[in-house]
Amino acid sequence: MEYEELKRLMSQQKEEMTAAERLEAYNAGEEVDYQPYTLQAPDAAMADIFGYTTTQFSKDFEVKSEVIRRRKEEFGVDGFNVGLGLKAIGGALGSKLYAPEHGIDYVTEHALQDYKDFDKLEVVDPYNNPVLTPILESAKRLKDRFPDVSMTTSVAGPITTAISIRPVEKVLRDTVKNPEMLHRLLDLAVDSSLRWFEAFRKEIGPVGTNFSDPVTCMDVISKKQFNEFSLPYLKKLIDGTEKIMGTRPGAHICGKTSPIWKDLADAGLFSFSIDNCENLAAAKEAVGDRMRLAGNVPPIYVMKQGTIDDVIKSCKECIMKCADSPAGFILNTGCQLPIGTPKANVEAFIYAAREYGKGARLGHMPKGMAEYM
Repeated sequence: MEYEELKRLMSQQKEEMTAAERLEAYNAGEEVDYQPYTLQAPDAAMADIFGYTTTQFSKDFEVKSEVIRRRKEEFGVDGFNVGLGLKAIGGALGSKLYAPEHGIDYVTEHALQDYKDFDKLEVVDPYNNPVLTPILESAKRLKDRFPDVSMTTSVAGPITTAISIRPVEKVLRDTVKNPEMLHRLLDLAVDSSLRWFEAFRKEIGPVGTNFSDPVTCMDVISKKQFNEFSLPYLKKLIDGTEKIMGTRPGAHICGKTSPIWKDLADAGLFSFSIDNCENLAAAKEAVGDRMRLAGNVPPIYVMKQGTIDDVIKSCKECIMKCADSPAGFILNTGCQLPIGTPKANVEAFIYAAREYGKGARLGHMPKGMAEYM
Protein backbone atom coordinates (compact mmCIF):
# COMPACT_ATOMS: atom_id res chain seq x y z
CA MET A 1 0.00 0.00 0.00
CA GLU A 2 1.26 3.45 -0.88
CA TYR A 3 1.24 6.20 1.74
CA GLU A 4 -1.40 8.23 -0.11
CA GLU A 5 -3.75 5.23 -0.05
CA LEU A 6 -3.12 4.72 3.68
CA LYS A 7 -4.01 8.35 4.39
CA ARG A 8 -7.16 8.07 2.28
CA LEU A 9 -8.30 4.97 4.16
CA MET A 10 -7.51 6.53 7.53
CA SER A 11 -9.59 9.58 6.65
CA GLN A 12 -12.60 7.25 6.37
CA GLN A 13 -12.09 5.79 9.84
CA LYS A 14 -14.11 7.30 12.64
CA GLU A 15 -12.59 7.69 16.10
CA GLU A 16 -15.58 7.72 18.43
CA MET A 17 -13.76 7.59 21.78
CA THR A 18 -10.67 9.02 23.40
CA ALA A 19 -8.05 6.51 24.50
CA ALA A 20 -9.13 6.97 28.14
CA GLU A 21 -12.81 6.49 27.31
CA ARG A 22 -11.98 3.46 25.20
CA LEU A 23 -9.96 1.79 27.93
CA GLU A 24 -12.55 2.51 30.63
CA ALA A 25 -15.33 1.02 28.53
CA TYR A 26 -13.16 -1.93 27.49
CA ASN A 27 -12.33 -2.67 31.13
CA ALA A 28 -16.05 -2.63 31.92
CA GLY A 29 -16.68 -5.29 29.28
CA GLU A 30 -18.39 -2.92 26.87
CA GLU A 31 -17.87 -2.88 23.13
CA VAL A 32 -15.51 -0.10 22.03
CA ASP A 33 -14.88 1.56 18.69
CA TYR A 34 -11.64 -0.35 18.20
CA GLN A 35 -8.94 -2.35 19.91
CA PRO A 36 -7.02 -0.43 22.59
CA TYR A 37 -3.42 0.10 21.53
CA THR A 38 -0.23 1.67 22.71
CA LEU A 39 3.37 2.00 21.57
CA GLN A 40 6.10 0.79 23.92
CA ALA A 41 8.20 3.67 25.29
CA PRO A 42 7.56 5.92 22.27
CA ASP A 43 9.06 9.19 23.52
CA ALA A 44 12.43 9.05 21.75
CA ALA A 45 10.89 7.87 18.47
CA MET A 46 8.11 10.45 18.61
CA ALA A 47 10.59 13.25 19.30
CA ASP A 48 12.57 12.09 16.27
CA ILE A 49 9.48 12.01 14.04
CA PHE A 50 8.65 15.58 15.01
CA GLY A 51 12.21 16.80 14.41
CA TYR A 52 13.62 16.91 17.94
CA THR A 53 16.49 15.10 19.64
CA THR A 54 16.12 13.01 22.76
CA THR A 55 18.09 15.62 24.69
CA GLN A 56 15.71 18.36 23.60
CA PHE A 57 12.76 16.21 24.63
CA SER A 58 14.16 15.36 28.04
CA LYS A 59 15.48 18.82 28.96
CA ASP A 60 13.22 21.35 27.23
CA PHE A 61 9.76 21.50 28.77
CA GLU A 62 8.23 23.23 25.76
CA VAL A 63 9.62 20.60 23.37
CA LYS A 64 8.25 17.83 25.58
CA SER A 65 4.87 19.54 25.66
CA GLU A 66 4.89 19.95 21.88
CA VAL A 67 5.64 16.26 21.33
CA ILE A 68 2.88 15.22 23.74
CA ARG A 69 0.40 17.56 22.02
CA ARG A 70 1.28 16.48 18.49
CA ARG A 71 1.28 12.77 19.16
CA LYS A 72 -2.21 13.14 20.60
CA GLU A 73 -3.43 15.17 17.63
CA GLU A 74 -1.67 13.19 14.89
CA PHE A 75 -1.61 9.66 16.31
CA GLY A 76 -4.36 9.57 18.91
CA VAL A 77 -1.89 8.73 21.67
CA ASP A 78 -3.51 10.85 24.38
CA GLY A 79 -1.62 9.59 27.38
CA PHE A 80 1.96 10.01 28.46
CA ASN A 81 4.43 8.57 30.92
CA VAL A 82 6.69 10.51 33.26
CA GLY A 83 8.92 7.82 34.65
CA LEU A 84 12.43 6.94 35.66
CA GLY A 85 13.58 4.76 32.79
CA LEU A 86 16.10 2.00 33.38
CA LYS A 87 18.95 3.99 34.91
CA ALA A 88 17.57 6.97 36.82
CA ILE A 89 17.67 5.36 40.26
CA GLY A 90 21.25 4.30 39.60
CA GLY A 91 22.02 7.90 38.70
CA ALA A 92 20.19 9.11 41.78
CA LEU A 93 22.41 6.86 43.92
CA GLY A 94 25.64 8.08 42.37
CA SER A 95 26.20 6.20 39.15
CA LYS A 96 27.41 8.44 36.34
CA LEU A 97 25.15 8.53 33.29
CA TYR A 98 25.85 9.72 29.78
CA ALA A 99 23.06 10.86 27.50
CA PRO A 100 24.00 11.33 23.83
CA GLU A 101 22.34 14.20 22.03
CA HIS A 102 20.08 11.79 20.18
CA GLY A 103 20.00 8.33 21.66
CA ILE A 104 19.55 6.25 24.80
CA ASP A 105 21.49 7.08 27.96
CA TYR A 106 23.90 4.61 29.54
CA VAL A 107 26.00 4.19 32.69
CA THR A 108 29.65 5.20 32.39
CA GLU A 109 30.58 4.58 36.02
CA HIS A 110 28.63 2.55 38.57
CA ALA A 111 28.11 3.78 42.11
CA LEU A 112 28.74 0.40 43.75
CA GLN A 113 31.90 -1.29 42.57
CA ASP A 114 32.65 -2.78 46.00
CA TYR A 115 30.17 -3.79 48.68
CA LYS A 116 32.31 -2.12 51.33
CA ASP A 117 30.66 1.08 50.07
CA PHE A 118 27.12 -0.29 50.33
CA ASP A 119 26.31 1.42 53.63
CA LYS A 120 26.95 4.78 51.98
CA LEU A 121 23.86 4.24 49.84
CA GLU A 122 20.42 5.26 51.09
CA VAL A 123 16.92 4.91 49.71
CA VAL A 124 16.45 7.79 47.29
CA ASP A 125 14.51 10.92 48.19
CA PRO A 126 12.64 12.24 45.12
CA TYR A 127 12.25 15.63 46.82
CA ASN A 128 15.96 16.17 47.34
CA ASN A 129 17.88 14.52 44.55
CA PRO A 130 19.50 16.18 41.51
CA VAL A 131 18.36 13.36 39.21
CA LEU A 132 14.84 12.65 40.48
CA THR A 133 13.59 16.03 41.66
CA PRO A 134 13.58 17.63 38.17
CA ILE A 135 11.58 14.67 36.83
CA LEU A 136 9.00 15.06 39.58
CA GLU A 137 8.78 18.80 38.97
CA SER A 138 8.33 18.17 35.24
CA ALA A 139 5.46 15.79 35.99
CA LYS A 140 3.70 18.46 38.04
CA ARG A 141 4.11 21.03 35.27
CA LEU A 142 2.86 18.59 32.62
CA LYS A 143 -0.17 17.76 34.73
CA ASP A 144 -0.98 21.47 34.87
CA ARG A 145 -0.38 21.82 31.11
CA PHE A 146 -2.43 18.73 30.16
CA PRO A 147 -5.01 18.26 32.94
CA ASP A 148 -7.29 16.08 30.82
CA VAL A 149 -4.60 13.76 29.46
CA SER A 150 -3.91 10.51 31.25
CA MET A 151 -0.49 10.33 32.93
CA THR A 152 1.35 7.24 34.12
CA THR A 153 4.67 6.68 35.79
CA SER A 154 7.24 3.90 35.72
CA VAL A 155 10.41 2.49 37.21
CA ALA A 156 12.86 -0.22 36.26
CA GLY A 157 12.45 -3.70 37.66
CA PRO A 158 14.55 -4.80 40.64
CA ILE A 159 17.45 -6.54 38.89
CA THR A 160 17.56 -3.95 36.12
CA THR A 161 17.73 -1.22 38.76
CA ALA A 162 20.51 -3.17 40.49
CA ILE A 163 22.68 -3.16 37.37
CA SER A 164 22.31 0.61 37.12
CA ILE A 165 23.99 0.74 40.55
CA ARG A 166 26.48 -2.13 40.21
CA PRO A 167 27.99 -3.55 36.99
CA VAL A 168 25.94 -6.35 35.45
CA GLU A 169 28.82 -8.83 35.45
CA LYS A 170 29.28 -8.30 39.18
CA VAL A 171 25.57 -8.62 39.89
CA LEU A 172 25.44 -11.91 38.00
CA ARG A 173 28.52 -13.13 39.86
CA ASP A 174 26.90 -12.09 43.14
CA THR A 175 24.13 -14.63 42.54
CA VAL A 176 26.74 -17.29 43.31
CA LYS A 177 29.54 -15.57 45.21
CA ASN A 178 27.72 -12.99 47.34
CA PRO A 179 23.97 -13.63 47.45
CA GLU A 180 23.50 -12.00 50.86
CA MET A 181 24.71 -8.60 49.65
CA LEU A 182 22.82 -8.92 46.39
CA HIS A 183 19.61 -9.42 48.36
CA ARG A 184 20.37 -6.19 50.25
CA LEU A 185 20.99 -4.38 46.96
CA LEU A 186 17.71 -5.64 45.51
CA ASP A 187 15.84 -4.48 48.61
CA LEU A 188 17.39 -1.05 48.16
CA ALA A 189 16.31 -1.05 44.51
CA VAL A 190 12.69 -1.87 45.32
CA ASP A 191 12.50 0.51 48.28
CA SER A 192 13.80 3.33 46.07
CA SER A 193 11.26 2.53 43.37
CA LEU A 194 8.42 2.55 45.88
CA ARG A 195 9.67 5.84 47.32
CA TRP A 196 9.31 7.30 43.81
CA PHE A 197 5.75 6.00 43.54
CA GLU A 198 4.92 7.47 46.95
CA ALA A 199 6.15 10.90 45.88
CA PHE A 200 4.31 10.67 42.56
CA ARG A 201 1.10 9.66 44.33
CA LYS A 202 1.43 12.60 46.71
CA GLU A 203 2.08 15.17 43.98
CA ILE A 204 -0.01 13.90 41.06
CA GLY A 205 -2.49 11.45 42.57
CA PRO A 206 -3.11 7.78 41.90
CA VAL A 207 -2.00 6.89 38.36
CA GLY A 208 -1.30 3.80 36.33
CA THR A 209 2.16 2.32 36.80
CA ASN A 210 4.49 -0.05 35.04
CA PHE A 211 8.04 -1.29 35.13
CA SER A 212 10.52 -2.69 32.63
CA ASP A 213 12.94 -5.39 33.71
CA PRO A 214 14.98 -6.61 30.73
CA VAL A 215 17.63 -8.32 32.88
CA THR A 216 14.98 -10.67 34.28
CA CYS A 217 14.54 -12.45 30.93
CA MET A 218 15.64 -16.04 30.49
CA ASP A 219 18.26 -14.96 27.96
CA VAL A 220 20.21 -13.35 30.82
CA ILE A 221 19.42 -15.28 34.01
CA SER A 222 18.35 -18.84 34.72
CA LYS A 223 15.01 -19.90 36.13
CA LYS A 224 16.78 -20.74 39.39
CA GLN A 225 18.28 -17.25 39.56
CA PHE A 226 14.88 -15.77 38.74
CA ASN A 227 13.21 -17.71 41.56
CA GLU A 228 15.71 -16.49 44.16
CA PHE A 229 16.78 -13.04 43.03
CA SER A 230 13.96 -11.66 40.90
CA LEU A 231 10.58 -13.10 41.81
CA PRO A 232 10.54 -12.14 45.53
CA TYR A 233 11.45 -8.56 44.66
CA LEU A 234 8.98 -8.36 41.78
CA LYS A 235 6.33 -9.48 44.26
CA LYS A 236 7.46 -6.82 46.74
CA LEU A 237 7.33 -4.16 44.01
CA ILE A 238 3.88 -5.27 42.79
CA ASP A 239 2.38 -5.42 46.28
CA GLY A 240 3.97 -2.14 47.31
CA THR A 241 2.72 -0.39 44.19
CA GLU A 242 -0.82 -1.61 44.76
CA LYS A 243 -0.70 -0.36 48.35
CA ILE A 244 0.46 3.10 47.21
CA MET A 245 -1.57 3.59 44.03
CA GLY A 246 -4.54 1.31 44.64
CA THR A 247 -3.90 -0.62 41.42
CA ARG A 248 -1.41 -3.25 40.34
CA PRO A 249 1.29 -2.38 37.80
CA GLY A 250 1.93 -3.64 34.31
CA ALA A 251 5.34 -4.77 33.15
CA HIS A 252 7.50 -5.32 30.10
CA ILE A 253 10.36 -7.82 30.03
CA CYS A 254 12.46 -8.12 26.90
CA GLY A 255 13.49 -11.45 25.45
CA LYS A 256 12.43 -14.96 26.36
CA THR A 257 9.91 -15.01 29.20
CA SER A 258 7.63 -18.01 28.62
CA PRO A 259 9.20 -20.02 31.51
CA ILE A 260 8.14 -17.29 33.98
CA TRP A 261 4.69 -16.30 32.68
CA LYS A 262 2.86 -18.25 35.38
CA ASP A 263 5.17 -16.84 38.06
CA LEU A 264 4.36 -13.29 36.94
CA ALA A 265 0.64 -14.04 37.04
CA ASP A 266 1.00 -15.62 40.49
CA ALA A 267 2.86 -12.50 41.66
CA GLY A 268 -0.21 -10.42 40.86
CA LEU A 269 0.94 -8.53 37.79
CA PHE A 270 -2.01 -6.79 36.12
CA SER A 271 -0.69 -6.74 32.57
CA PHE A 272 2.33 -8.04 30.73
CA SER A 273 3.89 -6.74 27.53
CA ILE A 274 5.52 -9.55 25.58
CA ASP A 275 8.59 -9.30 23.36
CA ASN A 276 8.12 -10.26 19.72
CA CYS A 277 10.39 -13.29 20.16
CA GLU A 278 7.54 -14.93 22.11
CA ASN A 279 4.17 -16.19 20.86
CA LEU A 280 1.07 -14.25 21.87
CA ALA A 281 -1.19 -17.24 21.28
CA ALA A 282 0.90 -19.35 23.64
CA ALA A 283 0.79 -16.62 26.27
CA LYS A 284 -2.98 -16.38 25.93
CA GLU A 285 -3.28 -20.11 26.45
CA ALA A 286 -0.94 -20.11 29.45
CA VAL A 287 -1.96 -17.01 31.42
CA GLY A 288 -4.47 -15.02 29.37
CA ASP A 289 -7.17 -15.55 31.98
CA ARG A 290 -5.02 -14.02 34.74
CA MET A 291 -3.04 -11.19 33.13
CA ARG A 292 -3.86 -8.68 30.45
CA LEU A 293 -1.48 -9.24 27.54
CA ALA A 294 0.10 -6.69 25.25
CA GLY A 295 2.22 -6.99 22.14
CA ASN A 296 3.98 -7.72 20.07
CA VAL A 297 4.65 -6.12 16.67
CA PRO A 298 8.42 -6.35 16.01
CA PRO A 299 9.90 -2.90 16.67
CA ILE A 300 12.99 -3.15 14.46
CA TYR A 301 12.21 -5.44 11.54
CA VAL A 302 8.63 -4.26 11.13
CA MET A 303 8.06 -0.84 12.72
CA LYS A 304 11.40 0.70 11.80
CA GLN A 305 12.57 -1.25 8.75
CA GLY A 306 9.34 -2.67 7.34
CA THR A 307 6.85 -1.33 4.84
CA ILE A 308 3.36 -0.05 5.52
CA ASP A 309 2.05 -3.46 4.46
CA ASP A 310 4.45 -5.23 6.82
CA VAL A 311 3.13 -3.19 9.75
CA ILE A 312 -0.50 -3.82 8.85
CA LYS A 313 0.10 -7.55 8.42
CA SER A 314 1.89 -7.86 11.75
CA CYS A 315 -0.80 -5.93 13.62
CA LYS A 316 -3.47 -8.12 12.08
CA GLU A 317 -1.58 -11.25 13.16
CA CYS A 318 -1.24 -10.00 16.73
CA ILE A 319 -4.95 -9.19 16.95
CA MET A 320 -5.85 -12.58 15.53
CA LYS A 321 -3.65 -14.39 18.04
CA CYS A 322 -4.64 -12.57 21.19
CA ALA A 323 -7.54 -10.12 20.95
CA ASP A 324 -9.90 -12.62 22.57
CA SER A 325 -7.64 -13.18 25.57
CA PRO A 326 -9.97 -13.44 28.62
CA ALA A 327 -8.25 -10.77 30.73
CA GLY A 328 -7.87 -8.43 27.77
CA PHE A 329 -5.40 -7.45 25.10
CA ILE A 330 -3.59 -4.25 24.13
CA LEU A 331 -2.05 -4.03 20.67
CA ASN A 332 1.54 -2.93 21.25
CA THR A 333 5.04 -3.13 19.89
CA GLY A 334 7.21 -5.99 21.13
CA CYS A 335 9.69 -3.59 22.72
CA GLN A 336 10.59 0.09 22.66
CA LEU A 337 9.57 1.95 19.53
CA PRO A 338 12.99 2.72 18.01
CA ILE A 339 14.37 6.05 16.95
CA GLY A 340 14.09 6.25 13.17
CA THR A 341 10.65 4.66 12.93
CA PRO A 342 8.91 6.30 9.95
CA LYS A 343 5.79 8.33 10.63
CA ALA A 344 4.00 6.32 7.94
CA ASN A 345 4.60 3.10 9.88
CA VAL A 346 3.15 4.57 13.06
CA GLU A 347 0.11 5.61 11.06
CA ALA A 348 -0.11 2.10 9.56
CA PHE A 349 -0.10 0.67 13.09
CA ILE A 350 -3.00 2.93 14.07
CA TYR A 351 -4.86 2.16 10.86
CA ALA A 352 -4.58 -1.57 11.55
CA ALA A 353 -5.79 -1.19 15.15
CA ARG A 354 -8.85 0.65 13.87
CA GLU A 355 -9.50 -1.60 10.88
CA TYR A 356 -9.04 -5.06 12.37
CA GLY A 357 -9.93 -4.02 15.92
CA LYS A 358 -13.34 -2.53 15.13
CA GLY A 359 -15.94 -3.46 17.72
CA ALA A 360 -13.45 -4.82 20.24
CA ARG A 361 -14.70 -6.23 23.54
CA LEU A 362 -12.88 -7.77 26.48
CA GLY A 363 -12.36 -11.48 25.90
CA HIS A 364 -13.80 -11.46 22.38
CA MET A 365 -12.42 -11.26 18.87
CA PRO A 366 -13.18 -7.81 17.41
CA LYS A 367 -15.92 -7.55 14.85
CA GLY A 368 -13.36 -6.08 12.47
CA MET A 369 -11.61 -9.43 12.27
CA ALA A 370 -14.74 -11.22 11.12
CA GLU A 371 -14.31 -9.75 7.65
CA TYR A 372 -10.81 -11.25 7.36
CA MET A 373 -11.06 -14.63 9.09
